[in-house]
Amino acid sequence: MDEVTQKKPSIFKRIINWMAFAYLLVMAVYLVLRLVIGDSYPRLSLVNSFAYFLFIPLPVLLMLALLGRSRIAFLRLLPVLVTVVIWIGPRFIPKPIVAASSEETIRIFAGNAWAHNVQPDLLEQRLRESGADVLCLEEIMPDIAATLLPKLRDLYPYEAFQKEKNRKGDNFTLSKYPIVSSEYVELEIPDAASPVRSVINVGGQLIAVYTVHLLWPVAKQYADAYLMDWNTRVVMGFDDTLRNQQIDRLLNYLKKEPYPYIVAGDFNTSDFSVTYSKLAGMLHDSFVEGGVGLGGSWPVAHARKLPSWLPPLIRIDYIWHNDGLRTIRAWQGEETGSDHLPLIADLALQG
Repeated sequence: MDEVTQKKPSIFKRIINWMAFAYLLVMAVYLVLRLVIGDSYPRLSLVNSFAYFLFIPLPVLLMLALLGRSRIAFLRLLPVLVTVVIWIGPRFIPKPIVAASSEETIRIFAGNAWAHNVQPDLLEQRLRESGADVLCLEEIMPDIAATLLPKLRDLYPYEAFQKEKNRKGDNFTLSKYPIVSSEYVELEIPDAASPVRSVINVGGQLIAVYTVHLLWPVAKQYADAYLMDWNTRVVMGFDDTLRNQQIDRLLNYLKKEPYPYIVAGDFNTSDFSVTYSKLAGMLHDSFVEGGVGLGGSWPVAHARKLPSWLPPLIRIDYIWHNDGLRTIRAWQGEETGSDHLPLIADLALQG
């Protein structure tokens, strides 16, 4: 009987097989570390914040496996493919939600105006075009506050704000609805902007609105190293310890809130981070409930002198709410001259 010899795979196919195996191994190690360590180690926390970037090699490797007709490579890539479909796929499913005729709806605009914004006229235009009932604005510089905000009082006659002493830029809440009261929420972090809590009256229903700007997760010595390249400062100095303390203290404060509430602003926290799950475990993320896509809000390319074709890389701006409200829809606004894209959401009052 003639001996059957098995044809040896080509070098190309063997390379693809090993690349697929190496990629599967790297992803498996990462997911285990993410599950076990979470965000407790700053370097891993940084990777977690940009976790979906780890899937970029996947379509390239799948194409190579197809070209090389390698079943082994495809099977090795299949677990990663399943992971990305389960983890990221639902973000691209439309979520049509309709408000009942009996429900009162309000529109919230959340945006970081940016300390280096040189287009106040564009910012004003976007705010007027938004149709928002309440504006939650962060990092409003004194010159913007002095010139822009008075122009908006024909639409937003009520305002509450934090007079910032230690950091550049204030948190402002502007409203078409009467603001019954306002106060600062002290999170006990030196040199950090305090959230502004405003109670507004919407047709007789009191709602608490928090305008929030959490700390940039970079150690102070790197945050102040202005001669160092910006990207290098982020990578070398990433440290989210103080920002995480702010999140913990804010969530504890919200447990005592007696009214239906909205928490909007710049959280400097990626929705791919493990820390995000703390917020999502207690609050409703309006973009998850009523938006479509990844919703990247930062950085806006031209503001940070990045290639114009590059979209914002991560989502760090949010409109959260509790069970007293529900999301009808949520979407990103147009550029305002800031390095952030704003977020807009229509919310309905529950009963």
